[in-house]
Amino acid sequence: MKRFEDTIRILLADEHLLVRSAISRLIGTFDNMTVVAEVDSEQQLMKEAAHYQADVALIDAAVVSLKGLESLSRLTDLCPGIKAVVLSNYYSDNFIRHLFERGAYGFLHKNADVNALETAIRKAMLGERFVFHKMEPDQFVDAASVVGTASVNGNPLTSRQNEVLKLVARGFRSKGIADQLNVSIKTIETHRADIMRRLGVRHTAGLVHEAIRLGLLVSPQEYDENE
Repeated sequence: MKRFEDTIRILLADEHLLVRSAISRLIGTFDNMTVVAEVDSEQQLMKEAAHYQADVALIDAAVVSLKGLESLSRLTDLCPGIKAVVLSNYYSDNFIRHLFERGAYGFLHKNADVNALETAIRKAMLGERFVFHKMEPDQFVDAASVVGTASVNGNPLTSRQNEVLKLVARGFRSKGIADQLNVSIKTIETHRADIMRRLGVRHTAGLVHEAIRLGLLVSPQEYDENE
């Protein structure tokens, strides 16, 4: 028997009870996956995200409208490390680009079949950024080929992580960053660890270099020590 810690924990968000129930039942048939919470609104998504340590958030686009996509960034603030996969009937490169800029890991068109749903969840869990859309219903494509390498490979961070990285690179300590962003020190330390993992660096000097490369700092002269 697989241990619970080996199970992919999923937070499911959809406005319709019947759809949520159907998707939840499908996920229940996949190996090593479980739905830990179901929500029907953006407000509930934020509330439940704070109570569950989910690995993947499967979110219908109607729950987070284009105008309110900042909620994807807030989701990663509440659950650093969570991988958001957005489902939608609507498709455009611009829309998908906005999703990835706000921290989404994958886009799954609702024309997808059951196997694609399972694959999408596993890809997100592995940290792979992908697009599965109506034009190529039998193929997952690398997100970079749709939204550009700058949006995906060049800067794999969420908007909040970009803020944290910029402040870290400018020399701010965790407490100072927490005060500026009005979050806990623990949240900042979690963000910092995830940023270092995503960028493949192990020290502050590496973070400064990456912040400059990503355009968050103009030059090393912006770096100074701050308490």
